[in-house]
Amino acid sequence: MTEAERDFDAERGRLIREVRQRLESLARAGATNLPRVEVEVVSTVVREREAPAPAAVVAVAVESPPIARPRPIEPVAAPKPSPPPAPKPLPVLPARSLFDDSGLAAPVVPPEERPALLAALAEQVAGCRKCPHLAATRTQTVFADGSPTARLMFIGEAPGADEDRTGVPFIGKAGQLLTDMITKGMGLGRQDVYIANILKCRPPENRDPTPEESANCFPYLERQIEIVRPEFICLLGRIATSTLLHTALSMSRLRGRWHRVHGVPTIATYHPAYLLRNPAAKKDAWEDLQMLMRAMGLAVPKRKGPAE
Repeated sequence: MTEAERDFDAERGRLIREVRQRLESLARAGATNLPRVEVEVVSTVVREREAPAPAAVVAVAVESPPIARPRPIEPVAAPKPSPPPAPKPLPVLPARSLFDDSGLAAPVVPPEERPALLAALAEQVAGCRKCPHLAATRTQTVFADGSPTARLMFIGEAPGADEDRTGVPFIGKAGQLLTDMITKGMGLGRQDVYIANILKCRPPENRDPTPEESANCFPYLERQIEIVRPEFICLLGRIATSTLLHTALSMSRLRGRWHRVHGVPTIATYHPAYLLRNPAAKKDAWEDLQMLMRAMGLAVPKRKGPAE
């Protein structure tokens, strides 16, 4: 092989390596189609290599023995780009519920905008008089507590006397149990989750919300879900579960499985107030929390539960 042939082969090898490196770089970046310009560039380089040399070089070549012209280089076939790496899969959830929801239509709110939007919504709730009898008897509205960027949202039914007095949800005896479930059981801080109720006003004598009251207040809760956009929802008690899942099935048939509320994976469990009246049900509630923790990727403590 002459020196000119060796130079030509070296140049061809360099071009092939550069093209291969470029294709591999595009594949890692997620490209699935090779633009035509890439092939045309390769062809252009080949044509330039095959073009006649300048006259001065040709003149010298005439006096030398003829050099066998190498075969034209075929355009380099683009290797099939490898698919982009698959995202880290979420924990596999059990079979979907009959009460699945199609999802939220509103666009995702940037995290930095959520506090202001929630504050504006809380102000709107504070002036709400859709239920005149509740507005007349409340001390104040009870909007929510926790992080506007929380992964997990707890939803109860309505404020009680302690909540009506302070304006903060779940701070009485039932609220203390819920706090223990969050902190001692799940290993999270109360400030790491978002806690709300269907009703923002206390029903007189802590009675159950009426369907009309729930319907009047429900748009506020839906807007909270849209703004916070939690990854998971935990429904606390029969009222919250039946309202959000639109069903009259018993809690025993709804807990222990996954549902969806506006597309968000959702579990239902007993209300902390019910657990205070029926301590035997704490075991079932702890099983529900463990199911939720595994889906969230949280470590399950090696002990019986948060409220033993």
